[in-house]
Amino acid sequence: MLHFAAAATVTTALRRALLLLVVLLCATAAQAQTTLTGRAVDTATQEALSFATIVLKTSTEPATVVASALADAQGSFQLKAAQPGSYQLQVLMLGYATHSQAVVLATGTPAVSLGTIGLQASTQSLGEVTVTAQRQLVQQKPDRVVMNVGESLLGAGNDAYSILGMAPSVQLVEGKLSFRGKNNVLVYLNGKRLPGANLESVLASIPGDQIDRIELISNPSAKYDADASGGVIEIYTKRSQTLGWNANLGGNLSQGQRSGGGLNGGLRLSSPKIDFTTNGSFASKGGFERGSYSRTLYQGRTEVAALEQQNDLDKVLRDGSFSTSLNYHFSPQATVGFDFDLTRGSLTGAGWTQAALTERQGLTRSRVDDDVYLSEAFSNYTLFYKHKLDSLGSSLLVSGNYARFESEQRQNFRQQVQAPTDTVAAVSSFENFIPATYHIYTGVLDYGKVWNQNTRLETGLKYTDTRNESRQLTQTLAGAAWQTPGTSTLGYKERIGAGYLNLNHSLGKLSLQAGLRAELTRYQVATGRDSSYFNLFPNVRADYRLSDNYTTSVAYAANIHRPAYESLIGFERLIDNYTSHRGNASLRPEYAHSLSWNQLYKGYGLQLTHTISTHAITSVYRYDEANQRLVQTTENLRQRHLTSLTLTAPLSPAKWWSMTNTGNLYRQELSFPTPWTRLWPCAKAKPTSPSAPTTPSPWATVGAPASTPSTTHPASAASTITTPIPT
Repeated sequence: MLHFAAAATVTTALRRALLLLVVLLCATAAQAQTTLTGRAVDTATQEALSFATIVLKTSTEPATVVASALADAQGSFQLKAAQPGSYQLQVLMLGYATHSQAVVLATGTPAVSLGTIGLQASTQSLGEVTVTAQRQLVQQKPDRVVMNVGESLLGAGNDAYSILGMAPSVQLVEGKLSFRGKNNVLVYLNGKRLPGANLESVLASIPGDQIDRIELISNPSAKYDADASGGVIEIYTKRSQTLGWNANLGGNLSQGQRSGGGLNGGLRLSSPKIDFTTNGSFASKGGFERGSYSRTLYQGRTEVAALEQQNDLDKVLRDGSFSTSLNYHFSPQATVGFDFDLTRGSLTGAGWTQAALTERQGLTRSRVDDDVYLSEAFSNYTLFYKHKLDSLGSSLLVSGNYARFESEQRQNFRQQVQAPTDTVAAVSSFENFIPATYHIYTGVLDYGKVWNQNTRLETGLKYTDTRNESRQLTQTLAGAAWQTPGTSTLGYKERIGAGYLNLNHSLGKLSLQAGLRAELTRYQVATGRDSSYFNLFPNVRADYRLSDNYTTSVAYAANIHRPAYESLIGFERLIDNYTSHRGNASLRPEYAHSLSWNQLYKGYGLQLTHTISTHAITSVYRYDEANQRLVQTTENLRQRHLTSLTLTAPLSPAKWWSMTNTGNLYRQELSFPTPWTRLWPCAKAKPTSPSAPTTPSPWATVGAPASTPSTTHPASAASTITTPIPT
């Protein structure tokens, strides 16, 4: 991995930085990294200094930052240096004198333990001087944890994605984000909700030195959308504290079984009246998907067939993003601004799937060669006005937003089938094209009133209008000519009007939060079910701090899980010659009521949660008897009860090894509208809904021998069907 960066405010500084960059790049090539570990404590009490800042600088003047890190709750830290040499290590903590020590790293040393580092509390008498207060890097609040990145050194050489990975209780694994063990987390950038599919590329394009703070909210208030059941992460960029301009440029290369690389850069201009920021990035990387699958097919409870499949898919992923922001400050209290964001991603893949179907009539072999192209584009336009009403933090925000999301999927299948009674393989070809466009209009009015540091009120209105246009075009090769049965067109409209009221108040060791959100939804699906419904979503939380080490909390929240857009469009997308996916325009929202009790003691956590979900959304397989394949779709259950017990325990087996262990225990009860039909969801095919048009199957006549009787193939409860084509 190679990484380079350059920043300058004047031309001379730019030349010096570029020269230093070349020297460092040449010196660090092919060098092994050395890991430094240690623990920061209070010298007098020997208590851990949680979240202390650790900085490694060059020993030569002018000193530059080589690496930075944040200690965990026990004061332990680790950081890496790319080359041997002499360095200066600093440990910083608000209220303590800065600790500095020289560190010499020898060639070939994989790890260096610095042991326990004590910091002396800083107490001194001040004369007539002006003191500028600095916020703590990590601030614990009743309903959130705040990382003040803008006043730390974490932003040096990092981007928003890597900084978020350092945040307490946040995990980023292969682009998947989880917060305190929950995956359905909403991420906001300057008040705008980010698309989950493009989250990594958007955050990686934001330089760390442009971030002011990150707020981690485990129990979102009524201010946020009702589907924020997994928590909310708010990222705020900062207004430059110095006038002038700065620029940055970065890049990376990677090589494994497939190669990849990317570029990113940005420019920022700041004046007393105007702030202008622009950032861009591009990345391309190769990948592959390989697997083998086994399924047992049943007629009722009787085994009637066995299916073995193998697949191999090579793919290339390309992602790009561009964002710009222009703010004009009428006064220190009033700001008007315009933001624009654009992200694009595509996947190009080619591969094959081989299948062997064993039935009473014998063995049927088939091979499908497929090409797939997926693309997504998300553009976002925001105009806002913000006014600070007083020095305590009361404010008024008015904003309008338009977002456009475009997706396109092309599939090309070429199938050869060797049936039990055939000596020559049957050949067929099929093309499937599904484009979709989403238009999202949003208007927001937020008012916040702060009476004092213990009491604040938030209230506001929000209106969202979402419109979809989707089409499906299928073609089947008959002889030398392509036959087009026709083009299907579907769409829907969703309008949500919301209002909320949220109150936060602290009474000594007790912190209370209570809120209520009201949402009126009007929903219309072409050839589907139209509906209009009104919901109230209460949210309450109480935190009681018995001591500095022990906190107990209880919370209740009502949330809604609206169906994903792609789950509603009733088109059929082929996965392989025996499996397809079809949307369900009649899918209804899921409602959840959660009650949780959480105990936190010196980093050890125990949480008990019980959630009752009505109209629970679940994925099922149904047998398409006419086309002889399983159809994966999404339906509503009657009710789901889920009880979970989660234990979190941080351990440090060695000075160089720290880990967080999590154990989970679940108990789930499901209620089905029709016990037998839904317990075996594929046991009996129902008539196709008019809202879910069926795509003609290219292998309806070659997927099995003509003499094969119709059978039902419910999926085994233990089987998992994985698609080689990403969705």
